[in-house]
Amino acid sequence: MAFARILGHPRLRGLLARAVGRRRLPPALLFSGPSGVGKKTLALAVGRALLCEGDDGDACDGCAACSRAARGLHPDAILVEPDGASIKIEQVRDAVREIAGRPFEGRARAFVFDEAHLVTEQAQNALLKSLEEPPATSHVFLVTASPQALLPTIRSRCQTLRFSPLPQSLLETHLRETSGLSPDEARLRAALSGGSLGVALAFESEAWRDLRVELLEMLEKLGRAGTLGRMDAAERLSEMDDPILALTALRSLLRDVAALRAGSPALLNADVAARLEPLARGPLGERAGEMARAAGETRDALEGKITGTNLRRGPANALLAFDVLMDALGAPA
Repeated sequence: MAFARILGHPRLRGLLARAVGRRRLPPALLFSGPSGVGKKTLALAVGRALLCEGDDGDACDGCAACSRAARGLHPDAILVEPDGASIKIEQVRDAVREIAGRPFEGRARAFVFDEAHLVTEQAQNALLKSLEEPPATSHVFLVTASPQALLPTIRSRCQTLRFSPLPQSLLETHLRETSGLSPDEARLRAALSGGSLGVALAFESEAWRDLRVELLEMLEKLGRAGTLGRMDAAERLSEMDDPILALTALRSLLRDVAALRAGSPALLNADVAARLEPLARGPLGERAGEMARAAGETRDALEGKITGTNLRRGPANALLAFDVLMDALGAPA
C-alpha cells in the first residue's frame, strides 16, 4: 500500500486516505512544509490512490493502473516540475488544458506541481481559473516549501495541509534500517537534518567533517580576534558553498559546547570532544546555548530568504547576518 510506505505524517496520511475512500478529496490541495519531509511523495501516493482500480482509499500496488502510475506512465497522473529555474507559463498552459479534460482511463486525474513556488507569476495567473472552476474529476496538488511565494489568490483557492519536520528518532531508525548506517552516523545525520529525510540522505560525512574542522578553528580564534578578525570570519562564512549547512554545523558545535559546560556527555560531535572542552571551559561556554539558538535563527532566516521571494537580497543579508553572529560569538562575556 502506497501510504504505508511513506515515512511519518500519520495524521495527514489517514486524513487523505479517508478523503479518497469517501470520494471527498478537495479539488485543490497545497502541501506546505520543509523541504525533504515527504510532501511530493505523499502527493504522488494520493494521485495513485485516485487512479487505483480498487476502492479502499489507497493504491493497491497490484493493479495495472497502479503499476503504470508508479512508473510515471499513467496518462491521468501528471507531474509538473521546474524547467531550469522556474515552472514556465507554457508548462502551466499545457497542464491547464489537461485539467479541463476528462480522465483517459480512470475515474479521476491527478496533477502534482512540485516546487510550486517556482511557478512564475504569469503562469500562476494562468492556473488560477483551473483552481476556481475545476472539473469534478481533476485534482491539483501544489507542493512547496515556500507558500508565501504563491499569489494570495492561489493560496485562497487551495486547502492547505501543513507538514512538520520528521521526528529525529524516526529518521535515525529509518536511516539505520534502510541505509545500513552505523548508529553514530545515523544519529548525526538525523540530528543535523532539521527533520528532513532528503537532507539526511544527501548528507556527505567527509564534506561535513572538513567544514567542521574549519568552523572549529574559527571558534578557537574568535575569542582573541579583534573586530577585523570577526569581520573576516563573517565574510568567510558568507562565501561558503553552502552557508545554510555551515550554520547547521556551527549550531551543532555550539550545542555541544553548551552540553559540555553543563556536564552532559551526550554530544553530536563526540569525535572532536577534546577540542570542544577548552571552549566549554572558556568564556564561550557561558553563552554557547544562547549562541546555538542564534545560529539556528540565523539559518532559518537565511533559508527563508533563499527559498522565498527576496532572492536578490539574499547575499547582502547573509553577510550582515554573519557579521552580527560573529560579533556576538567573539564578544567578551
